[in-house]
Amino acid sequence: MEQIRLQAQHTLERVISFMPELLSAVVLAITGVVIARIVQLFLHRAIDSSKIGMATNRDALGPNNPSLGKSLGSAAFWLIILLFIPPVLGVLGLTETLAPLNSMTTTVTEYLPRIGAAALIIVIGFIIATVARRAVSSLLAAAPIDHAAERAELGDFVKGAEITRAAGLIVYVLILIPAFIAGLEALKIESISRPLTSMLQTMLDAIPHIISAVVVLFFFTLFARAARAFMISFLTGLGFDNFWRQLGIAIEHHEDEQAAAAAEPSGRLSPTIVVANIAMAAMLIIGAITAAQQLRIDPVSAALSQILSIGGQILLGSIVILAGIPVSRFVANTIKRTGDARSELVGTVVQWGILVLVTAIGVREMGLGEDIIFAGFVLLLGSASVAAALAFGIGGRGAAARMLDRLDQDRD
Repeated sequence: MEQIRLQAQHTLERVISFMPELLSAVVLAITGVVIARIVQLFLHRAIDSSKIGMATNRDALGPNNPSLGKSLGSAAFWLIILLFIPPVLGVLGLTETLAPLNSMTTTVTEYLPRIGAAALIIVIGFIIATVARRAVSSLLAAAPIDHAAERAELGDFVKGAEITRAAGLIVYVLILIPAFIAGLEALKIESISRPLTSMLQTMLDAIPHIISAVVVLFFFTLFARAARAFMISFLTGLGFDNFWRQLGIAIEHHEDEQAAAAAEPSGRLSPTIVVANIAMAAMLIIGAITAAQQLRIDPVSAALSQILSIGGQILLGSIVILAGIPVSRFVANTIKRTGDARSELVGTVVQWGILVLVTAIGVREMGLGEDIIFAGFVLLLGSASVAAALAFGIGGRGAAARMLDRLDQDRD
């Protein structure tokens, strides 16, 4: 009986001696729960009442979709509870159970400042980028871009609203990407931050090239349109269409540049419009080549350069052929005006000979099989020479016979 009493007394003493630790653990646990609950409620109400929270919750609220503030508040609640568990277990003396939990909480507490710093950097960058975008958009919206475009006759190409929106977006991206890079570097998690930082840095490095390419295309487009309008006005003033009309080529007559430009959608294009369009296309291709070089897209740049080179050869050959048409007509008309009986035939032969010659030269300048074209031209001239010789020989047999008879009579 005495032994039972001693065991009960020993147990009671141990319970009484453990009561301070137990009470301390309970008080510490209650304190942790209260703090966690206060933080949860504060985050819930603060985030849901903010503009970001309201914008996020507008489309996300539902029976199975808690609000952003509630989700973050719950996460903060359990995180604080997790941080209070090791001290509670330490007060109770549960060191063996505390070891793995201490390791986990140590890791969490090491990363929490990094995560907080990264989140703070990204949020600040987001705020600055948003403010800068609105400032740039407001500044450009106040500028008379549309009015200036209308005065420059570029109203259908330059839109003030689109330029304002594009400029604001560019400023937004230029600020936000470095903020994301700085935030990822603040995490100091190489396996995550290194590939993402590399990707964002590549995007950031490409933005200046993209902007310069867009600017180059924009200005080359403006220059091409201005060059087209100038060519139409200049060639119309020189009477370029009248020149071709005098050569017998049917062309619609236009009194001024506006009428010539208005005739473009119709099926018949005047030489003025054709030349102006060729000049505009050449400038656009040059602009595209320059833009591709800015973007460092060598295959596209090489392909466009090849197209421009081939187009230049074809244009040069076409100019040679077209220049030969008035020259052949001028020479033929000069010969025909001599009044000789055979002048009509000779003029026609000379005209077609010049046309064949300039066609061969023009096609050769185009680079379309120089050897084949040269051989065909030689064969054509040789055939014409043989035909002329045969015609002269067959037609002159009687005259030759009479000449031989006179020679025989004189000798006798």
